[in-house]
Amino acid sequence: MNTLKKYIADTLAFILLLLFERGALKQIENQVLSIYFHNPSFVLFKGIIQFLVRRGFHFISEDEYYAILSGEKELHKRTAFVSFDDGWKGNLKLIPILEKYNIPATFFIPVRPIITGNFWWEFAPMVLNENSEFKSAEELKKMPNNKRMLLIRDVASRYELKRSCIDLSELKSLCKHPLISIGSHTYHHPITIKCTNEELEFEYRESKRTLEDWLSTEIKSFSFPNGDYNNRDLTLLEENNYKMAFTVSPELNSNTVSAYQIPRVSINSKGGKFENIARMLRIWHRFVQPIQEKHKKAVIFNAELSGN
Repeated sequence: MNTLKKYIADTLAFILLLLFERGALKQIENQVLSIYFHNPSFVLFKGIIQFLVRRGFHFISEDEYYAILSGEKELHKRTAFVSFDDGWKGNLKLIPILEKYNIPATFFIPVRPIITGNFWWEFAPMVLNENSEFKSAEELKKMPNNKRMLLIRDVASRYELKRSCIDLSELKSLCKHPLISIGSHTYHHPITIKCTNEELEFEYRESKRTLEDWLSTEIKSFSFPNGDYNNRDLTLLEENNYKMAFTVSPELNSNTVSAYQIPRVSINSKGGKFENIARMLRIWHRFVQPIQEKHKKAVIFNAELSGN
């Protein structure tokens, strides 16, 4: 069923691109198209990059992006910035594509998974299986950080998973690569708005300090885990001397964006190439997403009626 849905979405996106791609590309000229990946397949990543290369995009590093935001550097007609969140081991197989097309990229790394080998949400199914009051990982995200971590640490102490995160030696190799920059993605990858002030201060301070100690380089950039943040986060960015921070908001407006609230478009690792390109160019959001949201609201409304 998921394969069929993916095929239908990709076919619809292909048709939308035929109709609206030229206009969409024109709308994002003189702005930075910032895209980010989690753990894409080699084929999907290559397809996205080749699309941008063939459309004449110029790829910039995080230092160049900061220079553009601060007015020190002029923007090319079509410009893209590539980043990765989390540090998945599968990202390593994508480096040859970056090298082939000479593309700079920033990898946003949470510290704890480098040490343990896995991300907290990989243990969420065990928590859900053992605690019937929780129906989904999304419910775990809404819990206070310390309570969620107690549940995760409990199952993590009893289950062993295959390493999914890069290890420290691989991180050091990435950092030495001339095309790659490393940024912080907190220490434990928490939902920051669910942290206490003390917990949050630790996440910003110790992630930067640890990465700098490990890599002997300045950590200048940050990306918000899960896309959640508030004024506390913005204050801590400044207090810990981060220069820039990236959101998960797809809105462009790069000419007026704050250096601590830089927009990015998420590339769906489970989606098809054309669907992701349509999302990246904001075509999907314009034509398909409003219909999806209306359908979702209708389903919820009908479910509530049935419940009554």
